[in-house]
Amino acid sequence: MKEISILKESEIIRVLYPPGSVQTDDCYLDDEGRIFTTDTICEGTHFRTEWSGPKEIARKLVEVNVSDIAAGGGVPTKAFLNLGLSAKASKEEWILPFSSALQETLSSYGIELCGGDTYRSSSLNLTLTLIGVTTTPWKRSGGKKEDFLYLTGSVGLSQLGYKILSERLDVPEPLRTLALERHLTPKARLNAARELSRQFTVSCCMDLTDGLLQDLPKLASSSELGLKIDLDSVPLPTNANAFLSLNESLGSGEELELLFLSPQKLPSTLGGIALTQIGRATGEWKGVKYFQNETERTFEYPGFEHF
Repeated sequence: MKEISILKESEIIRVLYPPGSVQTDDCYLDDEGRIFTTDTICEGTHFRTEWSGPKEIARKLVEVNVSDIAAGGGVPTKAFLNLGLSAKASKEEWILPFSSALQETLSSYGIELCGGDTYRSSSLNLTLTLIGVTTTPWKRSGGKKEDFLYLTGSVGLSQLGYKILSERLDVPEPLRTLALERHLTPKARLNAARELSRQFTVSCCMDLTDGLLQDLPKLASSSELGLKIDLDSVPLPTNANAFLSLNESLGSGEELELLFLSPQKLPSTLGGIALTQIGRATGEWKGVKYFQNETERTFEYPGFEHF
């Protein structure tokens, strides 16, 4: 019996576009300074209703989209919502609290909800499209040899939050609360991106959604560079090493941190968010190499993949 081959997400995306025109950036940038993004979260893949209520789901939907705009160097202004509702989504228990949290979160960013679509779905399926503006757009391409590689915040909290919920880990406070917040309602780094665009030069940028082990190769490929990662510099959550391996932290997705290259030496904080140099760009090779105590390391598990 012939095996059916399942394409990876990146391969599916390549098939959808005409040859040579694959969209690899977090957002689409037009010639008039407008920036567009869309993202979907669906039940069973991006959230579980036994863990997340309608308010948490609404906040996460907005934040993952705002994160794309932030990574493109833009400011979001307008939103369109496609809302697929299952039969269990009652007005009082689901739709009203979802609507309240959605409006509150959009308003906090100055975003106007302008339209969309609603439909019946076998499970909850939510898509938000954002339109924004930018005067200094960032792409994933544009990185240069010898650029410094930076990361906001830390990596690993989202994966730890998932493990707390799925494995009932006994994690002490405040680490437990921080991990659950990052997994259920991650926050976009829009304020840090604004500070960055006002004060410094960014060669290329993306937001961290699939984990460093998957996202670093995307950045390297788009800029046609090599990235040399200093694993000892990668910021991990304080006291989390008792619950997470290094591989798990590097594969932690939906962190919504900014990952970017800059020719400048930057400060250790930006807009109140920690900023860490975790490597350098190089022309010696293409792709990503990881080093710990000057010894190259490889990792078996790249993190969650859709296919």
